[in-house]
Amino acid sequence: MKRPILTALLICISLSLAAAETGIASWYTSDRPDALTANGEIFDNTKLTAAHKSLTFGSMVRVTNDENGQSIEVRINDRGPYVENRIIDLTPEGARQLGFYDQGIAPVTLEVISTPDVPESEYVDGSQTGWYTLQVGSYTNISNAYTVYDNIRKAGLKPTVEIVNGTMVRISVANVQAYLLQDTLETLSSIGIGEPLVKGTRSPY
Repeated sequence: MKRPILTALLICISLSLAAAETGIASWYTSDRPDALTANGEIFDNTKLTAAHKSLTFGSMVRVTNDENGQSIEVRINDRGPYVENRIIDLTPEGARQLGFYDQGIAPVTLEVISTPDVPESEYVDGSQTGWYTLQVGSYTNISNAYTVYDNIRKAGLKPTVEIVNGTMVRISVANVQAYLLQDTLETLSSIGIGEPLVKGTRSPY
């Protein structure tokens, strides 16, 4: 084998290995027909979508059940899981196709197939509407959620609370006008909240 071909092959293997992630997969659902994922899409139990802590929205990921070898491809449109040691949350349909719906969790390997240049989002363009919502975080620990809520309130901002899937408390600062966006981000940063999810929203009026 010629050296350039060998080098290219080794690079491809290295990139493939770097993209792989192993851990525990679980599945999640919502009883609300209007429940939204973190990128603003309506959650659909029947689609092959998934929640991941950091992958860009719109990334395509191959998920392989390490116990039975079954694989599917899913699109990342949500954030999670919020349980220690779990690396991806699938829809019920995804769990069924991977063969772990009844047991609830399974060891899996994730391989990133593609990542979009621009994250996929159904949220409104704030540069057009002039309004934003800053999503601070989602918490399963009520005490931690209250501490964050109280710190935001004491900093002079108005936090909002949303219950997600009946188990998590999502805290945001809603209805921030464009001219106040940077000041609001700086205020949040001053109390230790450095990277809220900034989402454009429609005018509340």
